[in-house]
Amino acid sequence: MIGWRLCRRVHADLTGEGAQRYGGRWNSPGHPVVYLADHPALAALEVRVHLDLPFDLLPADFILMRVAVPDCPADGLTTSADTVAKGDAWLTGLSSATVRVASVLVPHAWNVLLNPRHPDARQAETQAIEPFRFDPRLWQPLATEG
Repeated sequence: MIGWRLCRRVHADLTGEGAQRYGGRWNSPGHPVVYLADHPALAALEVRVHLDLPFDLLPADFILMRVAVPDCPADGLTTSADTVAKGDAWLTGLSSATVRVASVLVPHAWNVLLNPRHPDARQAETQAIEPFRFDPRLWQPLATEG
């Protein structure tokens, strides 16, 4: 299957180091995981929601990675009150190299988690890397009624 990763060029790898350092929705610090999306648009939204810089201060080195990963099992992790605990259990259990998780931002869209410590994660391969520029309209204020 194909997953999409949007990140700064310096982080263009599949080690899960950033998530290991800081944690995320599906992992606590100390657990490496690579967050991917099932579509480039979802990857952009997942990154945009965390950017608190004005558009003119965005770094110019964002890239979009196309990554071939092992297929996900049919049953994914479900969103609950403690997604971190569920994700950590999946990561340490080593039951699969990848798992699908529902996007909180876009119903019916999926994020894909890659566990770099799973033996099958070696099959993951970056197929393409291309420069990425956010559309400035994603930073425009909402129109006011007047």
